[in-house]
Amino acid sequence: MYYFVSENIFAYNSGTEHAQAQRVKFFNRIAQQGMLGKAAYVTRDYNRFLSRDAGAVGLHATEVLNMYDYFQGTTDVQRQEQPLRLLAQIPLDKYHIVGHGPNYSTLEDAGRVVAKINVMLATVGLVNDILYYDRADNLTVRENFDWRGFKSSVDYFHPDGQLAVQKFLNLAGESVLEVTHMNINGQLLPSMYKLINYLGHDYRFNTEEQLFLFFLNEITRQQPETTLISDRRGLDHIIAGVQGTNHKFAYLHDIHTSDTKHPVRGKLYPAYLNVLERYGQAFTAILVPTIAQQRDLQTRYPQLNIEVAPDVVVDEKTLAQPRVTLSERQSHQLLYVGRLSPEKRPEQALRVLARVVKTVPDATLTYYGYAATQEIMHELQELATKLNVADRVTFGGYVSEAVLQKAYQQAQVILQTSVGEGLGMNLVEAMSYGVPSVSFDVPYGAHALIEDGVNGYIVPDGSNLAMAQKVTELLLDDDAWTQMSVAAYDKAQTFSDNKMATIWQQVLN
Repeated sequence: MYYFVSENIFAYNSGTEHAQAQRVKFFNRIAQQGMLGKAAYVTRDYNRFLSRDAGAVGLHATEVLNMYDYFQGTTDVQRQEQPLRLLAQIPLDKYHIVGHGPNYSTLEDAGRVVAKINVMLATVGLVNDILYYDRADNLTVRENFDWRGFKSSVDYFHPDGQLAVQKFLNLAGESVLEVTHMNINGQLLPSMYKLINYLGHDYRFNTEEQLFLFFLNEITRQQPETTLISDRRGLDHIIAGVQGTNHKFAYLHDIHTSDTKHPVRGKLYPAYLNVLERYGQAFTAILVPTIAQQRDLQTRYPQLNIEVAPDVVVDEKTLAQPRVTLSERQSHQLLYVGRLSPEKRPEQALRVLARVVKTVPDATLTYYGYAATQEIMHELQELATKLNVADRVTFGGYVSEAVLQKAYQQAQVILQTSVGEGLGMNLVEAMSYGVPSVSFDVPYGAHALIEDGVNGYIVPDGSNLAMAQKVTELLLDDDAWTQMSVAAYDKAQTFSDNKMATIWQQVLN
């Protein structure tokens, strides 16, 4: 069994979560052919919406294992919607439910508000949580409902409104895990995690990390020949301490230093210290997406075993789709796919567009991805206005896989403006739909994916002028674009299930 370990699956996921989810699905497809083995996406954080969020990235309930769900006995519960007006726990002969619009209702007793029932976002009347108040209108208790329709946890509050105790429930409503919060140096923090009657015993832990280590040891004990892969740097030190595994790996999805000109000696990002310097030898190997990063890290850390295994795979269904021609696409459409954050330099795409429209007036640019902060979004919108391209730009936000697939089918060019990428899932996905790429010359993914002048272009880092020139050439030369589109489709074939399975099998075995 392969467990790919992370913190969570979110409503808005980064490339790391998407790559991890994609790898789970890939392993489980290949396992049906007798290769590799079954896999699951393992998460630490409590998330009442995990079932929804996992489904949004294409994972089935059997492909996800969460620590809290595991101890609550709710790992494979089918969804049963819980409308607030059908709550069995509310005696309607005594209390009266009063609606206050679509977002919440109140529970009243002789005109006094006893509780507030909040509705889950994007649902009609489904219970999200119930907040109970004392006669002085102080919040005393909050009952939290899972996306699947059951009461999952209960929070108890101090008179000043601060959280005192959290109780996590099984389906019978019994507390199986309790977290006590205490004032530590003026800050209210979790101080004890108590696991109740787990296999007939109670256990106490000082931190969630200790509880998570216990959980990982339990699932590896119960599942022989387990292999763990750490996908998040904040968990490396915990996974390093797990006992009884077949193998332990750590996957580095990104570049390891901000000094991209000197990757061998540049200062490490602090998050990488554990896996590369403190606990590296606890892992069978450190996995990276490209040969170039492997070379740099092996030079820097000769005592570690650094192996290459791309973190992107293109399923056979996508590869088998009819190829989209130029005439079927939106004319002169540029695409940016990724998080809107400083290290991705999304503003460079706007500057490129501003130069391109001088020669190709109908060129447009669409962004897909969530903004790291509202300030960044505001700055991009202001810059678009300043550059006189606001009417040529669409900020599409974070979208579903289906919407993104359609966007790839419509686009002519994808722009990569990051300061560096471990590989670049966005470029591989774009290539699988025949979209040529234009990227800055940065480590590592661009050189692994783009053959300059064949399936895209690599231009000097930071030169939006050079990028704009290559984009313009592609938009104005239909024959050159068609040749590059064919080459992009062909490059995507190298990330097929069978080719990636061979690589992963060699690395893991």
